[in-house]
Amino acid sequence: MIAVLRDYIKIRIHLIPLIGLTILMTILILSVNDTLGIWLYSMVFLFSSFIVFRIVDDIFSAETDIKEHPERTYLVPARFKLFKKVTGLIIGLYLLTVSLVFPSAFLIILLLLAGSVVLYLLFGRHLFLLKIIPLLKYPVLLFCVSITSSYRGEPEVFLASFLLIAGFDSFDLVKRHSNHIWKPMILFLGCSLLLFKPWEGYFNSLLSLAPLLFIYRARDKNFTPYIMMVYFPVLYVILTHL
Repeated sequence: MIAVLRDYIKIRIHLIPLIGLTILMTILILSVNDTLGIWLYSMVFLFSSFIVFRIVDDIFSAETDIKEHPERTYLVPARFKLFKKVTGLIIGLYLLTVSLVFPSAFLIILLLLAGSVVLYLLFGRHLFLLKIIPLLKYPVLLFCVSITSSYRGEPEVFLASFLLIAGFDSFDLVKRHSNHIWKPMILFLGCSLLLFKPWEGYFNSLLSLAPLLFIYRARDKNFTPYIMMVYFPVLYVILTHL
């Protein structure tokens, strides 16, 4: 089991991007008035939750991944059986920890986990939905974090996190076919509308349209989706909290 888990972590858990994602999602929902303890508590919760739900996503996308990613050795049938056992232990430990350390979010997390499993069982063979289901965790997890914050996140912020990650993921299509640039542009436009509310003034309108121009002009650059991931949370914090 240890060897399978080690291989999985090596292949699928990239610490630096995951830490970066955790920080960006945390600043999107917390306030500068929150204590350092709340910030650390929230980041540990999000970081561990992202890992656990990624494992769940990989379990249910195995049928597709084994064809598209032969380098993922944990999907080899003999090893995959062990990997599923490891997953069960990790989920059990995660739920136990949440129930003890973050009881106010336990029921929400349990429903998110159960709902994800049900959706995978019902729609896991539809490639489009197979890409959508993993994104559902972001608004739910951010809502859980907002419980501890002095700044109660607004519903549009939770939805914006879904569109932000969806926009980032959609750049995989742009790398293969640049004419798909309209997909991330639409998703990031939705994120802009939710976070910056352009109808409130010309400056907000500029902030909403600027990333679309940048995406279009820099669509062939590998750094473009990463710039967008930083742009929205950081600018939102500046506008709302500073």
